[in-house]
Amino acid sequence: MTEPKIAGVSAKPVEDHYASAAQRHFEDGVFLHDDGRLPNADHHYGFAAECALKSLLLRLVPEVSMGPKKPGKPPATKPWLPDPNDPNRALDLGHIQGMLDVLPWLLRGRAGAAVLAGLASHPAEFRAWSESDRYTDGSEVLEGTVVRRRLAAEEIVKLHNQQLGGVRP
Repeated sequence: MTEPKIAGVSAKPVEDHYASAAQRHFEDGVFLHDDGRLPNADHHYGFAAECALKSLLLRLVPEVSMGPKKPGKPPATKPWLPDPNDPNRALDLGHIQGMLDVLPWLLRGRAGAAVLAGLASHPAEFRAWSESDRYTDGSEVLEGTVVRRRLAAEEIVKLHNQQLGGVRP
């Protein structure tokens, strides 16, 4: 099955957009972090990791799709897969916290094992991260947390790029 493109935006597959977004978010996070803007740097590191994982899942796991969840419906706006426990239900892979829970049973084979081994060194860095943190005043964001998330995001983006053959999107 051919993955859908982003209608009216690009002829590139969605996973290529996620790959580019991962790199862009990571680089923006580094720029903001180096400038002492911790809350926004933290936010970008989370999205960098999330986008890299979405790109990998769409490339490595045949069950993950951006296609319609039901016949005759429009394409999905985020990756999803059929719920193995309920064929009438879809599991959305919208944000990183939900993806972390399913990665161990989704990533298989040599490529999946390499990704999981790399992720094992950063198991909890993004469990408490939330895309909703952008609405807070940022006073709870600590330098140590941002440093750990920077390292984790860097490792995830590096693993992603290695899976693409070392080619940056």
